[in-house]
Amino acid sequence: MGVADLIIIFASMHFPTVTLCLTAAVAVVAWPQRGQQQSRGAADWPCGARVDPSYFHMAEATGGHLFLLAPYEIADSTPLLLEVDRHPQTVFRLAGTITAGVHEFNVPIESSVASALFSISVQCLQNAEILTPSGTPVAGDGVADYSNFRAERMVIVASPETGNWKIRAGGSGIAGVMVQVRGSVVLSSVEFASAAGADFRPLPAAGVENVVRLRISGDVRDVQASVVNAAFRRIAALTLTAGEDDGVFTSRFTPGAEGFRVAVTGRDAQGLPFQRVDASLFIAR
Repeated sequence: MGVADLIIIFASMHFPTVTLCLTAAVAVVAWPQRGQQQSRGAADWPCGARVDPSYFHMAEATGGHLFLLAPYEIADSTPLLLEVDRHPQTVFRLAGTITAGVHEFNVPIESSVASALFSISVQCLQNAEILTPSGTPVAGDGVADYSNFRAERMVIVASPETGNWKIRAGGSGIAGVMVQVRGSVVLSSVEFASAAGADFRPLPAAGVENVVRLRISGDVRDVQASVVNAAFRRIAALTLTAGEDDGVFTSRFTPGAEGFRVAVTGRDAQGLPFQRVDASLFIAR
């Protein structure tokens, strides 16, 4: 297998006590028809390649950020990894396979956000747009646009306008669309206990009702929660009960076989909608 046959995936893996950045995960397999390798070459990357799913699942399970990068793009990828660490709170996360065409996603940005990161990674990327709440393409002072990658576009916006932002991603294949922010509203933990009085753990138990405990800090109100799948489609609402400590809520949920994330919504101090998501894709075991 030659260099032209490989895709490098950077997956920054997040665990409760440590952040590990995999900077040399060679993830991927050769072209579907080996005999066509020389004629297709790097110009056909990444649509002609097949991604090893184990690295994709690794990033999903740990809440890490997955990039589809060619070997010749690695030297320019350091700012991507640094910016992810600088924006620790997830507002929106979609990962999986998308069909050909243009897909739109709406993302609320509230007043506590000091900086926002928009990332679009699509195997066969055709176009990637980020629109402000006023409907104009993001640009100008305070905007850093990393668009010199074939399958990835990342945009960092300092002091973003509050309101409903729109992401347009055109293409097909394996995709990850993520919005991460730096701000004072923080979803700090999501934990599970298999029964009342049992110890809380990072992963849910399969086949039983779990007590779900989440902690959120910041000046927020009207807090609600739900579980969503990897494509950010709602699976079920979580009925929250406030705990004795501020910002602590519990609920109950019986997970199925499908992986899920916990999403929290509400309003900030100015009454604007906010959203936070635990980046890990939980799978009951």
